[in-house]
Amino acid sequence: MEQKKMGSVTTTYKLHLYRKHLNWLRLTQELYHSVFAFYYEVLLNHQELLERSNYSLMRELEILTVGTKEMKKAEQKPEYPLETFPKLPLYFRRAVINGAISLVRSYQKNLENWEQNPEVFSCPSTARQFHAAPVYYKGMYKDFTESSICLKLYTGEIWKWVKYRYTGRELPKNAEWLSPSIKIGKKEAWLHVPVVETVGDIRTIAERMETEEKILAVSFPGNDVMAVCCVLDKDGKKRKSCFLRGGKELKAKRKQLVRKMEKVRKSRGKKERSEGEVVPERVYLEKIERLNEMYAHRISRKIVSFAQEEDIKVIVVPHYEEEIAFQKMRYFKVSEYDWIGRKIIRFLKYKAFQKGIVVGSVGAYHIADRCSECGSEIKKYNEGHRANKRYYGGKLYVCEKGHRGNSGENTARNIGKRFLERYQGIDEL
Repeated sequence: MEQKKMGSVTTTYKLHLYRKHLNWLRLTQELYHSVFAFYYEVLLNHQELLERSNYSLMRELEILTVGTKEMKKAEQKPEYPLETFPKLPLYFRRAVINGAISLVRSYQKNLENWEQNPEVFSCPSTARQFHAAPVYYKGMYKDFTESSICLKLYTGEIWKWVKYRYTGRELPKNAEWLSPSIKIGKKEAWLHVPVVETVGDIRTIAERMETEEKILAVSFPGNDVMAVCCVLDKDGKKRKSCFLRGGKELKAKRKQLVRKMEKVRKSRGKKERSEGEVVPERVYLEKIERLNEMYAHRISRKIVSFAQEEDIKVIVVPHYEEEIAFQKMRYFKVSEYDWIGRKIIRFLKYKAFQKGIVVGSVGAYHIADRCSECGSEIKKYNEGHRANKRYYGGKLYVCEKGHRGNSGENTARNIGKRFLERYQGIDEL
């Protein structure tokens, strides 16, 4: 009987806080950054302390900045008193200290790498600005329920408990909720909650392939069918396939946003942007990016659901280069506002792992232009059109030996068979 390894995975849930006392949230964040900068400078002045453990280092920093009971009785001031700040709650201060320790350790490690190999690494510089999100340890929040949380905020004069309702994904009940952090935007705020869930099976792909009888190969055609799932047995034979659609709907919504953006751009003309003004084009680019992410999440969830229905423990996808970063209007110079297959794969990996499923990958070379039956070159076409080797967007295919079918499914089978070559030794394509 196969032995399964237990493990865990941490996922951050983003919850939208109801708009309430946003100015207090900002004041708390500003205070957090100020205290962060203070402890960062103290640590830079005492880098020899970094040899200690985090707990011992935190205790030493508290002695340097707050003092001890004996020092207070003797009316002796600490070396770096917190006189310029209001009274800080214990767990607020400790969250700041832990953040500063991590940042200085990172700087020290980068500095060591540069000193050892200056030709490979660049010389690091110390931080000048701090943008860390305030982390709330227990003691800074209470009454954390399925719909609300009570946060301790700095009003500019005192610390006050404020109850916030929130909306978003339902937090899993059979999981551990870690210390949340607060992300503050211009008009709204979010609660980011790390959640640790138990994973029933964390075996590697090699360990699973010793006992697995089937795999799920997935291709991403980039048309209305956003993903093609193909269940293959050990011999590379197809058992079942599934087509996940939504590409036309996504394309229509993106085109609508592009038209609006072009309209705003024309109405603005060459008008100069004032300081602090949000560029309208950037607003629409962010909307398009959020739309892409929404569909990528949706399709990746459906792939995982299909794998669970078929009792699949290994999913195989093509390996592509890293996601394209869209900066300064280069977004529209890439085909069709970014093919989101990369995003789907990125989301699929962690969603599958949460369910005890692992995602492997194979090279993308020649997976879409070869027949999965005989390995010969194929021609693609659409229904009612003549087969053409140069017509890469065709949904159907035919090869030299007469094999034909759906091109997306053919690509998925090629992906799966190439993967099985590695672990099962089936005939080469």
